[in-house]
Amino acid sequence: MKLVKNILLPFCLALAVLSAPVFANRNEAIAVNADYAERNEITGLTEYRGNVIIRQGTTMINADRVIIYYKNDKVSRISCIGAPASYQQSSAIDDTLMIARAETVEYLVFENVINLTSNASLTRNGTSIKGDTITYDLIKGTWKAAGNEDGEQKRIQLVIPPFNQNTTDEDLTIEKEAVTGKLKDTN
Repeated sequence: MKLVKNILLPFCLALAVLSAPVFANRNEAIAVNADYAERNEITGLTEYRGNVIIRQGTTMINADRVIIYYKNDKVSRISCIGAPASYQQSSAIDDTLMIARAETVEYLVFENVINLTSNASLTRNGTSIKGDTITYDLIKGTWKAAGNEDGEQKRIQLVIPPFNQNTTDEDLTIEKEAVTGKLKDTN
């Protein structure tokens, strides 16, 4: 019982903070599966190793190693390392799934930012971004990506799905005629 209190309780608190942007997850149970767990009572540093799978509602982390860092007795950073490590989360606002993968996935709790380093990819709403590094702001829904001249991913790759407004051929014909008519009026 003491093991559960000393190792799982801090992690549960960390995941509660981790899922704050997804309001639906706050009241969900947290499940942690790993081959090994270790906690330093003085620093609060908690580490999980070996096929780590963490779930809370629609939030899921898969990694070879997860380390939780504390600052002033509060979780400040969660670092996930793997080949690749992954983080996925459904938005309670628009019900879309965000999937992040990289060799290192780092969640900065106070900033609500996910940093992806080395062979990084981020997928949301059908749009996918690949690069050496990607930074994703969970609150603002913004991202920045960069390649690395020395790494495998020299340039970023962005794939945006076709925009679909349920437009019919008739709608396109009417729009084309309107544009053509405006062009004639300017001549």
